[in-house]
Amino acid sequence: MIWTYCEQWNNLAETPMNPLTPEQAQARHDKGELYTAVAASAGQSAPALRVEMRLETGYASVIFMDEYGRDTLDYTFTLIDGSFFLETATSYSYGDSQERGGYADADRTETYEFTTGGVIQRAIEDEGGESVENRHGVDVSSNWEPVPDFGAYSSLSRRER
Repeated sequence: MIWTYCEQWNNLAETPMNPLTPEQAQARHDKGELYTAVAASAGQSAPALRVEMRLETGYASVIFMDEYGRDTLDYTFTLIDGSFFLETATSYSYGDSQERGGYADADRTETYEFTTGGVIQRAIEDEGGESVENRHGVDVSSNWEPVPDFGAYSSLSRRER
């Protein structure tokens, strides 16, 4: 993976907003300030992954993107007692659409919200409406992740959880 850094990612333009050098991004990481790390595989035109970090507010997000620059999977982590907890996982489906980046509307989303107490809420939204279900007593021990060092995002960015 080739990492580039910026303040934030612009989904509509599919470009970084306020590019940062690795040193500037590391300084933001060390201070807990917002920065985004964007990864692309060598030879790939669209980014495959972006990691947004803001430790000062206890937030990290890992977003996987498809070849059209659209978000396909989003993990949101919250900082609790010095570790990240996977709080939300949302997957997006676009059917046969080939619209680019931020212009595409998902035809189906599936969202899981987790609590540290083992409650999971699953919500599915599609053209037929929305359905919601809750489960209690679920083992969420695998939702915990250490806060990564700058540039070491592999644990947070595991696609399969």
